[in-house]
Amino acid sequence: MKYEKSCGAVIYKKYAEGNRYLMILNKKPGGTGHWGFPKGHCEGNENEFETASREIFEETGLRVVFQGGKRAVSTYSPKPGVTKDVIYFLAVARDGNVKLQNSEVAQYKWCSYQEAMNILTHDKHILKKLVD
Repeated sequence: MKYEKSCGAVIYKKYAEGNRYLMILNKKPGGTGHWGFPKGHCEGNENEFETASREIFEETGLRVVFQGGKRAVSTYSPKPGVTKDVIYFLAVARDGNVKLQNSEVAQYKWCSYQEAMNILTHDKHILKKLVD
């Protein structure tokens, strides 16, 4: 069995009416994508935070500050014979100036908790674990 690992974050910004969470629509070759959180594969000797920081910046142009060491894992099989762990952290955006990586991300939205839960394709349990 092959093993893969990716890291990313549930990113939020504080507003007067409450926190808003960054949702991205990932592009899928030849089809529709899915709503989720920025993430990507580990490279070289990166630790989980380094991978998450790099991938978040590559996909969204955002710099983030990780919050309280909260960590959640999503494990699944993206294809036969492969097990994948995606490690997510909770992070706050330093600013809100999103610059999408057009090759991988179709669009983004800043959503309330409920809006995020409504549009998430997978990983509702990640948002719940990191935010509740």
